[in-house]
Amino acid sequence: MNDPKGIIINHHLAYTKEVLVEITGINSKKDAGKFIGKKALYKDKKGNKYVGHVSGFHGRNGTLKVKFKYPLPSNSLAKPISIAG
Repeated sequence: MNDPKGIIINHHLAYTKEVLVEITGINSKKDAGKFIGKKALYKDKKGNKYVGHVSGFHGRNGTLKVKFKYPLPSNSLAKPISIAG
């Protein structure tokens, strides 16, 4: 089974290690609930891997909050991210 793909839609300004991710096909808080606690993986062009975890919701439309150990590069905005089980 393929890991679901999401798009990084925003960086948190105060908490730079948090990003907001929107997964295609997920439109409600109920559907997004199964992703909480899962690992997230972002790879940049240089081959660096950033591993984080889904920590919660943002709003009611299925947007997820993902926390990383290190801040993501600023050019990661609108790039794909995978959520692994």
